Amino acid sequence: MQTEFKRKLPQEVLALLPLTLFFPVGLMYLGLLCFSIAFVVSEEFKHKWENIRQHAMFFPALGLSLVCVFSTLLNPPADKEYWVQFLHYQTYWFLLPMIAIDAGAWQTRAVRNFFIGALIAATLFFLANYGLLPENTLFRSYVIYQGNKSILLGLLLALAAAWMLHELVIHRNHKMARVLAFLYVLAALILCSKSRTASLLFFLLLMVFLCRNFRFKFWQIGAVMALFACGCASLYVAANAPAPVTCLAKEMHDRYQMNGLEIFKNRSICTIQQVRDFGQQGSVSEDGMRLEIYKNTWHLIEQRPWTGHGVGQWMPLYKEEARGKMSENMTTPHNEYLLYWCELGILGVLALILIWGRQLFEAFQMAKKKSPYAMPLCMLTVSMMFAGAFNAILRDALFGLAMMIMLAIPLANNRESRA
Repeated sequence: MQTEFKRKLPQEVLALLPLTLFFPVGLMYLGLLCFSIAFVVSEEFKHKWENIRQHAMFFPALGLSLVCVFSTLLNPPADKEYWVQFLHYQTYWFLLPMIAIDAGAWQTRAVRNFFIGALIAATLFFLANYGLLPENTLFRSYVIYQGNKSILLGLLLALAAAWMLHELVIHRNHKMARVLAFLYVLAALILCSKSRTASLLFFLLLMVFLCRNFRFKFWQIGAVMALFACGCASLYVAANAPAPVTCLAKEMHDRYQMNGLEIFKNRSICTIQQVRDFGQQGSVSEDGMRLEIYKNTWHLIEQRPWTGHGVGQWMPLYKEEARGKMSENMTTPHNEYLLYWCELGILGVLALILIWGRQLFEAFQMAKKKSPYAMPLCMLTVSMMFAGAFNAILRDALFGLAMMIMLAIPLANNRESRA
C-alpha cells in the first residue's frame, strides 16, 4: 500500500498544479517544489528515464540546449549574468520530469482542476469589476492590471474556455453545467480580463476548433469568406474611428472607470491606429512601443542573422540601439521569435519553431488515434505560438513554467503509443 502511494504521489501533485496557476506565482513555485519532492520519493528512476528518453519532446528540448551551447562557443559570455540568461532558454527541461510520469486518471483530474481554477478566476474578475475584491497580495492581479501576471490570467481563461468547448463536444454528460461554465468563463475573459492578446487568442482557438471538421464544402468556404469580410470591415472602421481618450489599460480602469468590454474595444482600436500611425509616420505612444521594439530588434538581427549576438545580449545591445527613444529601457522584445533570432541566430529560431512544430505533429498523430487530448494539445501549442509573437512566453518563467505544467497533461498520453 505504501509503495503504491509513493508511486502515485507525483501524479496527485501534477493533477493539482493547474489550479495553482490562477493564484500568486509563489503558489505555483511551491507546487513545483512539492512535485520535485514527490518525484524523488516515488523512485523508479530507470522507468522514468526510459519514459523521458522515448518521449517525442526529448530530442527537440535537447536540440535547443545544444543550439545554446553552440551559440556560447561562437559568442563567449560577456558578463556574469550570462548563466541566468542561459537558464531562460532551458524551460523545456522542466517539462521532462513531468512527462516521465505515466499517463492515467490524473490527467482527467488535472483538466477538472484547471476548469475549477478558471471558474474561480472568472468569479474573482467579476467581483473585482464591481469593486467587491480587496486589493491585497492574493487578489491584486484581478483588481489592477499587473503586466505579465494579468496577461497570463487572460491567456489561461482563453485556453480554459477553448478546452471547455472541446469537452462539451466529446462528453455527453452534464451538458447544461458545461455550457454554463463555458459561458461564464468566456464572459469573464471578454468583459473583465482587459487583455487584448487573450481575447484574440480565444477567437483564434475557436477557429482551430471549428476547422477540425473543415471539408471545403460550399457553406464552409462561404462562412470563411464572410468572416474575412467582417474582419476587413472591422479593421477599416477601427482605423477610422475617433481616437480613444487613452490607450493605457490602467488609466482606462482607474481614471475613466471603463468596464472590461470597453477597455478591450478601446485598446483594440488603439492597436490598429498605432500600427497605422507607425507605418505612416514612425510615431509610437507609450502603449504602442512594441512596434518600435520590433523594428529596433530587427535592426539588431540584420547585423548578425546567422550566428546571433549571443545569449543575454539583447538587452545591452537594445539600449544602444534605442538610445533616446521611448522604448530604451525595455527588458524584453515582447516577441519570442525575434529574441531567439537576435541572440541565438537562425538556428535558435528554427529550434523554437521545431519544438512547437513537433507538438503540433504529436497532436495530429493523437487525433488519428481518436485521443481526447489531441485537440487540447493543438490548442495549447497554437496558444504558445500566438502568444509568443507578443510576449516572452518561454523566456519569462511566469509564462514558461505555466505552459510546461499545461503541456504535461496532453503529452503524458503521448507515451501510450510509444510503449
